[in-house]
Amino acid sequence: MYFLATDVGTTTLKVSVIDEKSNFLFYKTVEIPVLRAEHHAAEHDPEFLLRVFLELAREAVSSSKVKIDALVFSGYLFGLVGIDPQGEPLTGILTWLDRRPVEILGEMYSKVQPPLVYEKTGCPPLYIYQLAKIYWLYRRKPEIYRRTAYFVDVRGYLIYRLTGKVVFEKSSASGSQLLNMAAMEWDSELLEELGLDESKLPELVEGDRVVGELKPEVARLIGLEHSVPVIPGIFDGGSVAVGEGALSNGAGSSHLSTSTMLRVATHTPIVDKVGKMRFQTYYACEGIWLPGGALNNAGILLKWFRDNFAQLERIVSEETGINVYDLITLEASEAPAGAGGLVFIPYILGERIPEFGNEASGVLFGLREYHTRAHVVRSLLEGVAYNLKLVKEALAENSLHVREVRITGGGAGSDLWLQIIADVLEVPIHRIQAKDAALWGATILGMKALGQIRDVKTFAQSKAVIAKTFVPNEKNINTYRGAYNLFKLLLERIKPVYLYHASQSYSTI
Repeated sequence: MYFLATDVGTTTLKVSVIDEKSNFLFYKTVEIPVLRAEHHAAEHDPEFLLRVFLELAREAVSSSKVKIDALVFSGYLFGLVGIDPQGEPLTGILTWLDRRPVEILGEMYSKVQPPLVYEKTGCPPLYIYQLAKIYWLYRRKPEIYRRTAYFVDVRGYLIYRLTGKVVFEKSSASGSQLLNMAAMEWDSELLEELGLDESKLPELVEGDRVVGELKPEVARLIGLEHSVPVIPGIFDGGSVAVGEGALSNGAGSSHLSTSTMLRVATHTPIVDKVGKMRFQTYYACEGIWLPGGALNNAGILLKWFRDNFAQLERIVSEETGINVYDLITLEASEAPAGAGGLVFIPYILGERIPEFGNEASGVLFGLREYHTRAHVVRSLLEGVAYNLKLVKEALAENSLHVREVRITGGGAGSDLWLQIIADVLEVPIHRIQAKDAALWGATILGMKALGQIRDVKTFAQSKAVIAKTFVPNEKNINTYRGAYNLFKLLLERIKPVYLYHASQSYSTI
């Protein structure tokens, strides 16, 4: 059995052909431009995305030379596009990077109480969610809002264009701030309080079910002789957890890429009982929920460092073929644990912290004359680990204990980074052997949809292979406990500074 599996990321589109034994017969990644047509905008062009997908799908079918049994998807959360009654897009696909909804947050949350919204939806009061995007369109672009027949996310848009079916998959809906977790339905009360039209939200569907078949003309276009079933799959973080086999209590799931996350599986939706709204709770499949935290800043820090401070490493990489990030982290290994007292708050893209996340920025604290580039790079890696520990502690305070972490992603190729995370979190970190955990996870969901397996959890856990385990180094634990306490103290004290900084105007040129 062969699946055409697709993962839509914020910056890349990945298409693959995978069999039931996790063999990749085809795998290709292309970059997706993020369009910034106006201040704070960050969109994908829906027609460009569809065109690139169809081109890659045709190439995948042609190159793999196998009979495709179904299409299945994984994709990013928080995307939103409005389509008119004829199915034509009225907007770009607003991504989680689109900050325009920030301007209406105060107004929106004056009409609904953030703690109550969090209690019902599992989503903290942040601008990234579809609720804020829809309300922003309602208030700032009323003509577009009026003409919109349906709001869909990125996978929903592709599925509509491929099948003609307008649906919203439940795991993505759980990350929209629009889904009532208890009822697993759109929250009518919340929508009514904000004056939003529930009829613009599509039918909710499970990610491990067939939602339709390819239109015959689409099947022919990508080189298939007949139509095949289309399965929505689930959001990318959930797909990663499935691909890693991290669906048991105590097994944390992480993906170290541009951004990162730490989630743990439970069979009931749980929110932060302390009242701080420190983590999100999203649905996956089969009654499994994934409370935890997705964090904006991880691999993006190394990319920022590469682009601005690693010109020599880039030249060496081009001449030798050595990965530029390996060269950068090699330098970081020369600095001691704790980076000589240097602490980095890694919020260069802001962060998903309700109190001040929209205003947050990066901070390098404790810089002295004896610090070197090695200390700085190591502090970047350690800052990500400290941020993950914030999530781990918040989960533990709600009786969700992470006893090990399964991890994949480009950043997971760094032994140094994984050892740092193990030392900071004080739990074993398992690097999972997977060419692409999200695509493999999507394939598993496709197998469930076609009746090839009985349940996702059992099959996923049986197929996960640990490539290497990183055990906490006792020599570093006390150092990191002290550094982490300083990290937390900085966050406690810096809120008014962030708010003042955000109120000022600065030239970026």
